[in-house]
Amino acid sequence: MHLVVKSNALINAMFDLSLQGNRFLAFAISQLDRNVIPTPGQPVEIEVPVLEFSKAFDLDPSNAYREIEALADQLQRKIIQLHPDQTTTGHRVKVGLITRQKYLDGEGRVWIKFDEDLVPHLLGLTSHFTRYRIKDVYQFSRASTWRVYELLKQYKEIGQREIDIEEFKRMTATTGKYPRPTDLKARVLDPAILEINATSDIQIQYEQKKKGRRVVSFLFIIRENQSTKSPREQIRAVAEKIGHSRAFSPELVQSLRSFRVSPKQALQLANLAIGKEDRVLALLPKLQARWEKLETKKTSLGGYVFRALSSELTQSPLPI
Repeated sequence: MHLVVKSNALINAMFDLSLQGNRFLAFAISQLDRNVIPTPGQPVEIEVPVLEFSKAFDLDPSNAYREIEALADQLQRKIIQLHPDQTTTGHRVKVGLITRQKYLDGEGRVWIKFDEDLVPHLLGLTSHFTRYRIKDVYQFSRASTWRVYELLKQYKEIGQREIDIEEFKRMTATTGKYPRPTDLKARVLDPAILEINATSDIQIQYEQKKKGRRVVSFLFIIRENQSTKSPREQIRAVAEKIGHSRAFSPELVQSLRSFRVSPKQALQLANLAIGKEDRVLALLPKLQARWEKLETKKTSLGGYVFRALSSELTQSPLPI
């Protein structure tokens, strides 16, 4: 799983990367070894797997090497400003997003280096950071969508964030543009939220806050997006909420076990099927009959039953 982890200070310092620049930076960050404790004052160099990058973002593999070099050039030119010591007035550092590139042309291999001042914003983070998976953002088609996603993902656990309209423009590199809120919403905000809600792991709603008749800020409500989760992820989320300590229907667990469902998966399904036990029991022999008719059995009976029931229980009503 490609996991991107950035400090919130780093996210707030970046606001005008291109879509491909965001993609490349996120992918490079996901390659960092998070089991390594960073050495203070030392830069970090990583190898970027070219073919994995092209696969992650549906790029032509034959052009990926050249594309990476162009994007690395973009990041090396991009200077951001950080405030390493919030208690010291005027203490700030300007640094490039990457500071060095190395290529082995004969083998198509690429290495990039993160500056020593950037490393504390990428490794060893214990607070004030945001993380997300490449799979939750790879479908974004706009740089502004990526930007709005990161700004709101920071506040996922809090559940809401209010942003002054001028600050929102600064954060999305639209200062001086769209003087009317309706234009800002139509060109930036609404398309971003449409993409975020359709493809990512969070779901956003917002309302305008006014002072008199003037829009002064946006209040965003941030929730987990269940519609983009796989059945297995939905089951895991439900199980985490209600706990694994006991099954609400021991009889259903026993029945599932008789159809070769593993103990852990039987418990997950029983917790998920509260109030639907009779319908699940009625469906079990039908699922076994379907499995037996399969010419090519790619999974065991238990695995087939688990996948079928998890899909039904999380996505649609169970058939009788």
